[in-house]
Amino acid sequence: MDVAPPTYTARDPPPSYEEVAAKLEDLVGDDVTPDRVLDATDKLSDAEIEILINGADDHWPLETDQQKADFAVGCGQCLSSPEGKTRFASAGAEATQATRDIENTFAGLHLRIAQIDRIHDSGFEPEIIKLHHAYRDVLAGSRDFAATVSVQSRRFDESIIKICANESIAIQTRRTTLETYIERTTSFQSDAQKIADGFRSVTDDFAAFVGSFSTWAKDKEGEITEQIRLVEQELDALHKMLYRLESSLRAFEIVFGASIPATGTFVKMFPALTPWIVLGGVITALASFAAIAGLAAGISKTNYRIHLKTQEKESLQVELENLRRTRAELADFGHDSLTRFETAVGILTGAWEQTLADARIVQDWLVRGADAAHRPEYMELNIRHNVNKYDALSAYLESYARGI
Repeated sequence: MDVAPPTYTARDPPPSYEEVAAKLEDLVGDDVTPDRVLDATDKLSDAEIEILINGADDHWPLETDQQKADFAVGCGQCLSSPEGKTRFASAGAEATQATRDIENTFAGLHLRIAQIDRIHDSGFEPEIIKLHHAYRDVLAGSRDFAATVSVQSRRFDESIIKICANESIAIQTRRTTLETYIERTTSFQSDAQKIADGFRSVTDDFAAFVGSFSTWAKDKEGEITEQIRLVEQELDALHKMLYRLESSLRAFEIVFGASIPATGTFVKMFPALTPWIVLGGVITALASFAAIAGLAAGISKTNYRIHLKTQEKESLQVELENLRRTRAELADFGHDSLTRFETAVGILTGAWEQTLADARIVQDWLVRGADAAHRPEYMELNIRHNVNKYDALSAYLESYARGI
């Protein structure tokens, strides 16, 4: 019968590193895998995780050379496993989602900036369109590049490194095969540089755009805030005028209230109809309606002016909020979304560079005589332990290249 790992409460003294480590091992069980360890770690409390963090410097797991060698094998086999490929593919899907988020953000920014341009004739819409197109060009280039690098990287694992390790093949033949591969891989540099330069241009131009728009928007926000303040002053004056006019009309109602008992309740229920009802009474009584007409006209016009000014205030507030939101979103976009895309671009560049670096290590080994007893580290991992890191990386590259 399994014994449940111990639980700790705030009244207990904090457990030691060893106690928390033992609890984690119990949670993982006998079938130790990276996923099970991560799942078990999620079941620890924040305090227990903090204990593991604080004790890490004194409990590094690798002590012997054999452990270090096994560690390299384990890492390689982990990323080469079906689960590893799935995780790489998921990472590619996340990178693709980042590009979709950027596309949606560009569309939203374009819409808001177009609205701002129509109101203020600010001239920013052509710039955001240009940036959007430049981003799309870099994205398309990066996807094409990912597809090409994916094929070339997988080929290194599946055939090139195995040919180079095959002692039954003449060293010169192996060297020629590898040199052809290196030449082809080296040709990627111009494409990689083009993508990197394109991305750098997009980020630099975007930063300049954000700076220009933010400076303009802050000034415009100040102007609109002042406009709102003036409109609020006008509204305050109009409300005071309306109060005086309605007070005069109410005075008439009070003086002659006894004469309209049948309609007095309706006058109270529908104050907007009061001038019309009162005018009806005055006209029927053959009395002068000039005073009531003047009050009625004044109330009607003042209410209309209040309505217009309220709309003006609301419109200005919408403009102000749109400016503030657009300015903030531009800043966040540069800090967050473009940074995520930069990570994807960096992976593409790093992928072919790492493949080329390993290929050149093998090339140097072949030049020095191809001693089978001292094969390069990655060749040894690939041949003896079935580590295929570039095949695994291709899962990421293919997922990103598809863009779906």
